[in-house]
Amino acid sequence: MLPMLAALLLATTPSAPHKGPFQERGYYITFMRMPTYDLAAWKHIVDGIQDDGGNLLLLWMGGAFRSRKFPITWKYNEEHQNIRHDFVRDLIDHAHTKGVRVLLGFTPFGYDGVNRLPLEHPELKAIGKDGKPVGKFGIGCWGYNLCPSRPASQRFMLEYVREMYFDFYPTADGLMIESSDYAICHCPECGQRFFEKEFAFVRQISEEVWAKKPEAMVIVYPHYFSGAEVRSFGVRAAKLPFDPRWTLFFTPHSAYLDPDLIRQARHSLWWDDTPALHRPQDIKQGALRARNAGVTGYVPSLEAYSFIPTEAEEDQAWLKGRRQVPLGFGWLKENEPPYDEFPMRVNRIAYREFTRDPDLPFERFKEKLGQEVFGNASTPQRVEDLLELQAVFSMERTWCQPSPVVCPDRVRAMKAQGRLTPQKQGEYRAALAKIQAMEKRYREAESEGEQQLHRVVHWVLAQWDGENRALLEWTPKSE
Repeated sequence: MLPMLAALLLATTPSAPHKGPFQERGYYITFMRMPTYDLAAWKHIVDGIQDDGGNLLLLWMGGAFRSRKFPITWKYNEEHQNIRHDFVRDLIDHAHTKGVRVLLGFTPFGYDGVNRLPLEHPELKAIGKDGKPVGKFGIGCWGYNLCPSRPASQRFMLEYVREMYFDFYPTADGLMIESSDYAICHCPECGQRFFEKEFAFVRQISEEVWAKKPEAMVIVYPHYFSGAEVRSFGVRAAKLPFDPRWTLFFTPHSAYLDPDLIRQARHSLWWDDTPALHRPQDIKQGALRARNAGVTGYVPSLEAYSFIPTEAEEDQAWLKGRRQVPLGFGWLKENEPPYDEFPMRVNRIAYREFTRDPDLPFERFKEKLGQEVFGNASTPQRVEDLLELQAVFSMERTWCQPSPVVCPDRVRAMKAQGRLTPQKQGEYRAALAKIQAMEKRYREAESEGEQQLHRVVHWVLAQWDGENRALLEWTPKSE
């Protein structure tokens, strides 16, 4: 493990009450795909949300609690620390002391936990466009989405979420009901009416939650109300009455911004993948897009998987059986979350600053970043190096694969697949040349920020020792 910086450097600068255009700020985190972190680690993650000006955590719980009624939903995830120790009640209590609300996330009739039920009840599988039962699909948790027209599917969803919310975690602040972005059911009963069928469950569980906790936030997708074409599925959304107690959730890939619905809703959220996968410039654009759309919150992804794939995630056989490396930070131990490490610290600071002021000039952001990371030792060169390092870890990173520049195994797989073109080799060599120049610049560093920067770039270069260099035909410049 790389040595940690002093606490004052790692923590985001404590802030005055967060000002800006957004009522809701925080992160969407796939708890179920991060099995290695215990209660102490998750408390630290929540502390970071507060440090970043956040007041909301969308905690994806499907498949990550020890359901007594449906053990099949968590058996695949037995190594998960919450399956072993059931600490989420304590985590929610801790979040409340930090002013952070916690919503429990799941997908109706699909995705993690839920998609395991057809292993015991294959008759509940959804039907694909070809008229046949759907095939296996997932991320981490592989299974089959359910047909919501089946009464047994509706009963299961109600009983599963009632157990999760009312029995296990009744102090949670509500639910995030994330409609599937990968598949629906095309059986004769669903088809063009799929979202009406799904809504029957959504409406029922929402009313039950509000009956017990009228102030609860229940997040839903616009697919039940907009009547618009859901392009990824080739069907239209339902056109059902909208209750302004629902909070609407919009994404760039599956739930498009709807100005009419946004005007009707008391609360609405924009999600994107920029903090998890991209760069500070993209976070600024995300904040601008959310502000300009008139939503009340910007709650993007901060996912960092740590599960062991049992299938070829993203069709990459080389990942199977290897624990996911959160954000590509291969120096961390399995139980150490990645959010305080330098490349992610850059994006967290960007999120904090651009949710305060989406119009903040990027040059001014760089000044703030330099002061926070390097203090009085900040210079334009050091800030540019820090941003370049963050860009290297973001370069072509996917949900399941680290950047090729920090992962020779990914490059080796690309070569075997015939995708390692001379152009790609050249791009990766150029990135490593910049990293090598940084390693020399900070070799004699004195300030903590510079020392941490050196430790990370030294780790990157160490991945390319020996035979790995041949993958890129890279010959480092001599000392």
